[in-house]
Amino acid sequence: MKKSRRGSRLALLAILAATSCRVVDPFVKVRIEIPAAPAFRLEAYREIVLIPFWRENEPKEFDLNQTLLAYFEEIFKRSFKGKLVPSSVAWENAQAAENKDFWKKAVVHSPGRLILTGKAQFTQDVRKALLGQGRRPVDDGPFAPEKAWAERLNYTLKLDLYFIRPDSGEVAFTNHFQESLTYEDQKQRAEFAVYDLLERIKLKLNRLISGAERPQERYLLIR
Repeated sequence: MKKSRRGSRLALLAILAATSCRVVDPFVKVRIEIPAAPAFRLEAYREIVLIPFWRENEPKEFDLNQTLLAYFEEIFKRSFKGKLVPSSVAWENAQAAENKDFWKKAVVHSPGRLILTGKAQFTQDVRKALLGQGRRPVDDGPFAPEKAWAERLNYTLKLDLYFIRPDSGEVAFTNHFQESLTYEDQKQRAEFAVYDLLERIKLKLNRLISGAERPQERYLLIR
């Protein structure tokens, strides 16, 4: 009986010793929202001139340029306090964005005026996958599916946005965006798909020009 009590005491002492020697992490990881500085400030301007986009290709289903101009006009009506002015100026070539002389002549300079334009490419393709995993026993019998391949309709929008100062012809700010979406519905219309893709681009653009808050991880020191 004494040996049993002695063993219990030794076990208890061992546990207490291990507990007292345990290393406590002095840091606590937390996730907080931190405001990010805008990459470009629109409030310094009072007027944006919307110029048609250079298109790498022309979809058959809809007018890509008109869709882009209408979309950006709509979102800047909400976020930009200045004036929006449409223009019919056409790009000379795909490299016109860096041609300072072209933009100085294309748009009359006025204090606080800014040009918004860009280059766009909209593509679609069908992606296939072999139906192998997840097949049921009935799928290999008389009720096997006619198609051994699953098809998905994929759309991709590549967009280079340019904010240009007409006084100097210099690019004040530019950013490349690329978004893709895949649809199971083979009848998904291209004009609706491009709108979904633009919605994704809008979120990223808003972060760049408004400095929206971004979640970040930080470590707090515990004393």
